[in-house]
Amino acid sequence: MGTLFITVREALRYKGREGQWLWALHRISGLGILFYLIIHVYDMSLAYFNVPVHEEMIALFKTPLFSVLELALAALLIFHAVNGVRVAILDLRPEMWANQQKVTRISLIVTAILAAPTIVIMIIYTLNANFGPVASAVGR
Repeated sequence: MGTLFITVREALRYKGREGQWLWALHRISGLGILFYLIIHVYDMSLAYFNVPVHEEMIALFKTPLFSVLELALAALLIFHAVNGVRVAILDLRPEMWANQQKVTRISLIVTAILAAPTIVIMIIYTLNANFGPVASAVGR
């Protein structure tokens, strides 16, 4: 948790522009993804070592709170991947640093284009799973 607080504190202290905000969001999204992976590996190990606790965790993961967290995870994964490609492109093509604002806007647009249908599909599935066929009309 200390790394997260340092990242947030330094991001707020530094008065950078788009690059600084994307750096901070990239770090925070990476930490969120790492946190998810740790929980996932722990839970999957329980499937072998302690089946009753594993089943309790699966029941917990099916709650609406975790459904919302899964939506956030999907958005974090997509942002992290697209921003990672942006960073790689800027590293491989140093001349593009002159167009960093344009590249940043493009990466945010690509993130939104990829995240929107993913999140809509996940919301429809979540509504159907938690509230039954009430949400089925939305999915058609």
